[in-house]
Amino acid sequence: MKRGLFLIFLGLSSLAWGTDEAAKMQRGEELVIGRCFLCHGGTGDSSSPLYPKLAGQNVEYLLKQLRNFKLRERDSNDMRKVVADMTEDDFQAVAYFFSQQEASRGKSAYEEMRAAGEKIYQQGDPEKGLKPCRECHGDNGAGSATLPKIAGQHTLYVETQLNLFEERKRTNDNAQMQDIAKRLSSDEMRAVAEYLRSL
Repeated sequence: MKRGLFLIFLGLSSLAWGTDEAAKMQRGEELVIGRCFLCHGGTGDSSSPLYPKLAGQNVEYLLKQLRNFKLRERDSNDMRKVVADMTEDDFQAVAYFFSQQEASRGKSAYEEMRAAGEKIYQQGDPEKGLKPCRECHGDNGAGSATLPKIAGQHTLYVETQLNLFEERKRTNDNAQMQDIAKRLSSDEMRAVAEYLRSL
């Protein structure tokens, strides 16, 4: 009898969890279509190189960025307007929705540049004191709960963010990125970004 009641409880709990996920997905989609669509696309697979692909991004990382924009810890006039009246529940829904989407894979048009970027990403540059990017972002650029998925990201967007780190205009994330960026030349930034695009 006790076992039967326990199994019923588990079933009801699973059903409630599934319903909660479905509701979060629906709310997330509504918010994305209403607020994020023009820049990031309906599924977060942005077609514009100016805006990041958010499809498949890690939930905790997305939540941190949304909170940082709202608290003015990360600079972006556009994003501050978007998140100004959003609640924590809204953030949770949007982050969950984007995390469940699949981003398209880019294709490198510059093979030599891609190869140079791959070497930096996978091996670093000991002479410059530059560690491999994969040590933090993973072999395939998938990131972690606190670090972004950068695989498949637009070349221009990655390059822009590296420049912002170098100029210390982006300070809301790991301070180590500022040190890394300043050790990269403009050509190396572009090469790493081109490599990431192809992942």
